[in-house]
Amino acid sequence: MSNWFIYNKKENYINNLKNENITKLQALVLGNRDIVKPSTVDMFLRPSLSKLHDPFLLEDMDKAVDLIMETMKNGGEIRIFGDYDQDGIASVMTLLDGLLYYYDFISYDIPQRVKEGYGISVSMAKKAIDDNVSLIITCDNGITGFEQVKMLKDAGINVIVTDHHEIETNTNGEWQSQILPEADAVINPKRLDSSYPFDDLCGAGVCFKLMTALFNKLDGDLDYLFGLLEYVAMGTVCDMVSLTDENRIFVIEGLKRLNYTDKLAIKAILEESSWDKEIDVYTLGFILGPTMNATGRLSTAKDAIKLLMEEDIDEIYSLAKDLVKLNNERKTLTEEGLDKCIKIIEENNYYKDDVIVVYENSINESICGIVAGRIKEKYYRPTIILSSSNTEGLAKGSGRSIDSYNIYEEVSKYKDKLDSFGGHPMACGLSIKTNLIDDFRKFLNENSKLNQKQKEKVINIDKAIDISKLSLEFAQSLKSLEPFGKDFEKPIFADKKVVIARCDMIGKDKKTMRLSLQKNGTYINAIKFHAVDEYEYLKEKYGDNIVGNKIDIVYYPDVNEFRGNINLQLKLIDIR
Repeated sequence: MSNWFIYNKKENYINNLKNENITKLQALVLGNRDIVKPSTVDMFLRPSLSKLHDPFLLEDMDKAVDLIMETMKNGGEIRIFGDYDQDGIASVMTLLDGLLYYYDFISYDIPQRVKEGYGISVSMAKKAIDDNVSLIITCDNGITGFEQVKMLKDAGINVIVTDHHEIETNTNGEWQSQILPEADAVINPKRLDSSYPFDDLCGAGVCFKLMTALFNKLDGDLDYLFGLLEYVAMGTVCDMVSLTDENRIFVIEGLKRLNYTDKLAIKAILEESSWDKEIDVYTLGFILGPTMNATGRLSTAKDAIKLLMEEDIDEIYSLAKDLVKLNNERKTLTEEGLDKCIKIIEENNYYKDDVIVVYENSINESICGIVAGRIKEKYYRPTIILSSSNTEGLAKGSGRSIDSYNIYEEVSKYKDKLDSFGGHPMACGLSIKTNLIDDFRKFLNENSKLNQKQKEKVINIDKAIDISKLSLEFAQSLKSLEPFGKDFEKPIFADKKVVIARCDMIGKDKKTMRLSLQKNGTYINAIKFHAVDEYEYLKEKYGDNIVGNKIDIVYYPDVNEFRGNINLQLKLIDIR
């Protein structure tokens, strides 16, 4: 059962009302999220490309730009080393499309997830050496590629690392020093010596800063540069970085351009996915992103790059159809893997652990992260899902965490026994010998400092509002605060003693709960996705006669559009 709390930040609300042209709703929502600094409030209410930070504030940016210009002047080949997830794909396209404005001698390489794993593979480095590449630019990876960067440098290849993942450090008492790869330039806002105002850029965001610096130095076409934000918006949303500061501007400006895009590949994916609505954060996070991401999971992310670079319209639609089919296959594998892992958890009582660690060798290694995320949501525990790899006796997998548990920091304590490891506070990837999995599970749980309160999900409510007082106009006014995401979640509200006028499970898999709710004579439709547990809770509480009983709800007032009709619909967050 989740704990519900109504924000009590009246002072923030009052201070925000002093800002010019701010509504009471905006003042409340921003204040509840501790957004009170006038300049920050202004960035939320009046986001603008002019408010982006100077890219040259990033360490080594000047070195990187000079090196790119020198390579182009000398006619050397530039090769981009990307990653296989959506942020990696967006990062490659940001660099590729940006550099192609000036230069043609550019190639790219992306590791195959299962065969090569994350980051710069040895085979990628060897191929670049054999091909006499002049300059390597990594994107969304490279910050821990010490050996591979050294291999490239020893072969006489210049290397620029652009990344956003955590920096490895050495700690000596209270003194902490960073460990960077020996590249010619290392651009990462998380560097300990960084003076950059914002450190939560995604990989594509860092690449955009590099392209901005290059375009500024060479007086490039700014309209062309800002067109790259179509990719950056996808990477920002799909990598779930903070939707504050300049990330917010990236997404807003990227969405503006995506809704009028001339990129046939994006249009084709949406058509094949039967998406004919406005492109918004949902479209990026649940349609475009997963479809492209599926290539890296079940095939190769190079397929997504090929589609985005293709110019033949027939080939574009053929490739888009293949990608959508691949994503549907990924969905099926995810549901099957989820069911298997839940069965293991229930049979072994792993749900009682502070940290859930599951090894299921039959599930596809590439979907471990998705399954871990779903398990984390179900049990509200840090979760690591492992599967067999191509190497006998070695398991590979991914972890997803809760706010009160830094999974990168905690798993790092076991790093010496892992074959590979990387990540950040909310997610990680690792490989481990199968005979160490039980010891690994025991180690994480014995060293867990999570208390009972931290293991209970907290739902912070913006305001209690009687549902009979809601209106379509109120729901529409919430859109002025979009986009929502990490660190700027959707505003949610609550009401007590709401009557269930109708309740049934719908959808092909019967996992979506549809209700009609009534209070003070007002009826409003409501919906909750992935609601099997909630439906079972209601049946256990009220028996077969759910209708007519009262519940407390946490909800988001949403605008539902169907067949040209627009009406108010509540998206339920929680019930009790």
